[in-house]
Amino acid sequence: MPQLVLDNVSVHYEGQAAVERVSINVAKGDFVVLVGRSGCGKTSLLNVAAGLVEPVRGSASIAGRPITAPGPDRAVVFQNDALFPWLTARENVAFALRLRGVPPGERARRADELLKLVKLDGAGDKRIWELSGGMRQRVGLARALAAEPEFLLLDEPLGALDALTRERMQTTLLDLWTASQVGVLMVTHGIEEALVLATRIVVLAPGPGRVVRIFETGFSRRYATGEAIRSIKADPAFAAARGELTDAIFEGEAA
Repeated sequence: MPQLVLDNVSVHYEGQAAVERVSINVAKGDFVVLVGRSGCGKTSLLNVAAGLVEPVRGSASIAGRPITAPGPDRAVVFQNDALFPWLTARENVAFALRLRGVPPGERARRADELLKLVKLDGAGDKRIWELSGGMRQRVGLARALAAEPEFLLLDEPLGALDALTRERMQTTLLDLWTASQVGVLMVTHGIEEALVLATRIVVLAPGPGRVVRIFETGFSRRYATGEAIRSIKADPAFAAARGELTDAIFEGEAA
């Protein structure tokens, strides 16, 4: 089974250490979430995995192949969508299919299938500027999945959404992950969001960025077996995990 591996990675900017000696493994079917306060290196690590930043020490690889640049085995979704506003939702998704060499006759059909997967049935003809923030992020996810990546890299994709839309999008992300079984590496500031989505949570602390705690969590697996998110969040075990994760973040800063 292919793994995305960050091995003893250090990242410096203009001589200043942003991340020091961090190791993270993500297998297909994992949903790994990075949490921690601003400046702890979450996005730097995601950028190393994406091939956008080269570490000064350590290595990044997929199935033993070094990561030196962006590649088709990884798709990235950012907080601010990078969609083409002059195209429709369907055309944005079809653009990724064209890059993969999918024949023109199949692109619209496949794009509509992906839009349906992200719960945007019937929105294919809408221009991007006609869509809400949550809908645009769904289009971005559909376009990312169109590349059929082995790993999905998410940099706070729900950060700009209101609370209700954010909760709906958490459900969408879990549905996509369950259906595709891609490996996911995600950055978030949301403690509840991390607990709902992750199979594993990596807590980072700043000064420079380092791992202070790793949590193995089972709440996303419960959703995958049919339990509703609201029910999961109402569980006393969820509240206890939220408190433990919050404490770990603050204790890491004090260490």
